[in-house]
Amino acid sequence: MVAVFDVAADAETAVSELRRQGVEPGCLSVVAADEPSGLTPVSYYFERGCLRKAATQGSRRLLESLPACAVLIVPGERTALLAGPFAASVVRALENEGLFADLGPIAGALYSLGIPRDAAREYELAAHQGRALVIVHGRARDVAQARSILAARLEGKLQLNP
Repeated sequence: MVAVFDVAADAETAVSELRRQGVEPGCLSVVAADEPSGLTPVSYYFERGCLRKAATQGSRRLLESLPACAVLIVPGERTALLAGPFAASVVRALENEGLFADLGPIAGALYSLGIPRDAAREYELAAHQGRALVIVHGRARDVAQARSILAARLEGKLQLNP
C-alpha cells in the first residue's frame, strides 16, 4: 500500500499514528524528496543507527523514526531520502535495472513489491515533485490495519492505492 502526502510533515504524522496503533516499524517505509540541489551544502550522516541530515530545511524526524535508509541521487531530479525496508528494494531495482528499464529506481522498486506499473510511475513522479510517500508492505494483516488507520484518520489528505 502506498499513501501520498503533499508535505513530509503529514507523512511523519501518519507514520507516528501507524506506530502508535501497533503497525510494526519493519512494515513502514517513507520516500521524501529533498529540495532541488542548490548552493547550500547538505550532509547526511548516521548517528545512533539513524540517518540524519544537516544544513537544510526538512523533516529529519521522519527519517530518524524508521530502520534502514538510503539517499537516492538521480541527475536532474530531487534527492530522494528513503527510510525503512523499501530502501533495500530501491537498491535491488538499481542492481537489476535491466528488468525495470522503462521504470526509474523508485517505480521499479514499487513494481517489484506488486504495485501496478503505471501506478508505480505515478508514485515516483509524485516523489520527484516533492510529495512524500508512506509505503506499508509486509504481512496482509499489517497492510490492512494501516489502510484502515490512514483512511479513517487522514481522509482527504492522501491517495491510497488499492
